[in-house]
Amino acid sequence: MKHKILFVCTGNTCRSSMAEYILNDLVENEKYQVKSAGLSAMEGDSAAPQAEQVMDEKGIDMSGHQAQRLTEELVDEADLILTMTTQHKSSILNMYPDCRGKVFTLKEFAEDADELEGLTEELQEVYSRINSKREIFLDENGAKIERLRKRHQELMQEIGEIEDELNRLEEELSKEIAEDKKELKRLQNEMQSLNVSDPFGQPISVYRQCAKEIEKHIKLSLDKIDDF
Repeated sequence: MKHKILFVCTGNTCRSSMAEYILNDLVENEKYQVKSAGLSAMEGDSAAPQAEQVMDEKGIDMSGHQAQRLTEELVDEADLILTMTTQHKSSILNMYPDCRGKVFTLKEFAEDADELEGLTEELQEVYSRINSKREIFLDENGAKIERLRKRHQELMQEIGEIEDELNRLEEELSKEIAEDKKELKRLQNEMQSLNVSDPFGQPISVYRQCAKEIEKHIKLSLDKIDDF
């Protein structure tokens, strides 16, 4: 009877699919039945182009791969489930707690299963403590939190209405003074035209332009100076 191995990742288009094809390439097919799946896979998706390219470089053709979502049937029929991350493993154990003992991360299974199994159990315990404390806290403070959220929404709505009114008034004021602002700008431009701009810190070309401007207006002033 073939030993049934299931690789699991998220989308079943990169990691787990490459693992499936690599293992099939390394062993005799009559010895193992190898599959792969994804926790959030889109049924029928092809392998990622980059994954196909990497496999091509190894002489492995995975162009026919079609992604599949992890199901209870796949979990039940597998003798060994190897995940790509500890989060994948935790998710599987949360969904299918009866499969504990045959689910490992790939590295965990390959290197030191006992140590990483202990870490996984500790992780599950921490998750359980967090969930328990969250439930207790919400039992004690849930009503207050809900009131505050409701008040927060009311205040945000009120602030939005105030901002809308302020914007409306600002637009109204802008229309009122629009003509005056045009006149102000005209006068400011005329005033600016009476200035000789400071060239300090500017390129030498600006100094040249400044000198040219000064000379021009000195010449224009000569007759008036004489008559002053």
